[in-house]
Amino acid sequence: LSVHLLSILQAGDLALAAAVGLGALVGPSQVTARAVEMMIARYHHPIWTKLASASFVAIGVLALWAGMPAVPVALGFYGAGIGLESIARGTLPLALFGPSGYAKLMGRLAMPSLIAQAAAPSIGAVLMQWTGAQGTLAVLGGLALFNVVLAWSLRWLLVRDRGVHLQPG
Repeated sequence: LSVHLLSILQAGDLALAAAVGLGALVGPSQVTARAVEMMIARYHHPIWTKLASASFVAIGVLALWAGMPAVPVALGFYGAGIGLESIARGTLPLALFGPSGYAKLMGRLAMPSLIAQAAAPSIGAVLMQWTGAQGTLAVLGGLALFNVVLAWSLRWLLVRDRGVHLQPG
């Protein structure tokens, strides 16, 4: 979404200057979410960071898709979600598998993500061409919801199979 954000916002009848100004909210939202996470991380399992990340991205993308008039709020959620994802990407595997072999595991986990990140701009451009901004947001919203389902499934598996205590706070 980030690569095509300005095009999507302009398709929603925003002028380029307004789209750039609103798009600039994503970065501070990322930093703010990371700062809050750093203050509270010791009080919860990293799966909660992953759940918050996935949920915030879904809320942000779906709010944009629904045409919410509060675009800054939607972009704030989106930015916070991708900011938290960068933390969850490192802390969750460490919590699940421990420090032994962590570097090798992170390399293995990074490859699919890096391939997806490399392909995403081209796929997004094709999607924008075929379906327009609203169709692209609908697809991205569906994928974001699927990510939320996957995160909740992982939480459920951790409790069921490992008996991990995951109460927040």
